[in-house]
Amino acid sequence: MKTVCFMLFVCLFSAQAQQVGDTDFVPPVTESAFVDGAGPVVLIDEAHFNYHTANGRYRPFAEFLRSHGCTVLPNTQPLSLPVLSAADIFVIANALGERNARDEAWYHPIDNAFTAEEIDDLAAWVREGGSLFLIVDHMPFPGAIDSLALRFGIRFSNGFAWYEGRSARGMMFTRMNETLRPHWITDTPLDGHRVDSVVTFTGSAFRIEGDHLPLLVFGAHIFSVEPDTAWVFEDHTSRKNVEGWRQGAAMDYGKGRIVVFGEAAMFSAQVAGESRMPIGLNAPEGAKAAPLLVNIIRWLSRQDAVSNKP
Repeated sequence: MKTVCFMLFVCLFSAQAQQVGDTDFVPPVTESAFVDGAGPVVLIDEAHFNYHTANGRYRPFAEFLRSHGCTVLPNTQPLSLPVLSAADIFVIANALGERNARDEAWYHPIDNAFTAEEIDDLAAWVREGGSLFLIVDHMPFPGAIDSLALRFGIRFSNGFAWYEGRSARGMMFTRMNETLRPHWITDTPLDGHRVDSVVTFTGSAFRIEGDHLPLLVFGAHIFSVEPDTAWVFEDHTSRKNVEGWRQGAAMDYGKGRIVVFGEAAMFSAQVAGESRMPIGLNAPEGAKAAPLLVNIIRWLSRQDAVSNKP
């Protein structure tokens, strides 16, 4: 059995290593979310060895938001109140500590990507009205933001969220089976359609202590597999049943707002392997995440308050 697990690791790690950004892909836009120049300023964190950056794997994310009227900029400075004051929405996608990022040392121990001072300033900024979009993929990324997430009452499993604990191409959340939940983000139409289903590509599971509104909720038979090294799975590897845990949620924090997702590829566009298999917004099953992403940004910029005015 250990040999089988090792071969599975080799196949999975090989596919992961060949996964690169489809930087030329931008989802089509018909109904723009904001008038040109009137959208929010979105800062994408690049100061913490982020696996996804505005000019790298998250270039489609950045270009898509720009096409909707947002101003999207990279942030290369440690977090502080002066840095955060330049943003309406601050995006953190797959941050890592320096030691783990170096040569992709994706194994325990996983260091915190953010200092205590940075976390204090980020929490204060959100509490006073800032908006945070926190995106955390599979292990090792949950471990790297553990202290930051816990400040907001968010507790991640530092693993891989899979159906029956086995790797698969994607997991679908639907309104019909109540794994995709009603919220302004999912209910508000864009291009005449609301979000009725969405696919995620692996990722992680989390719980939130306190008031929040779930967006994506894991159904039955979902397990978080928690290896000591990313993509290395053996007989003794910990498995945790995460039915009812979240992979997407929205919450208030003081005067501010937070949206958190346990998956990153769904908001970008990547290709894997020699066949250049699409993963994310460029995949047929991933296209429905585009209006979800737009509505997340609209909600974080409080467009729900504008649309509810008489």
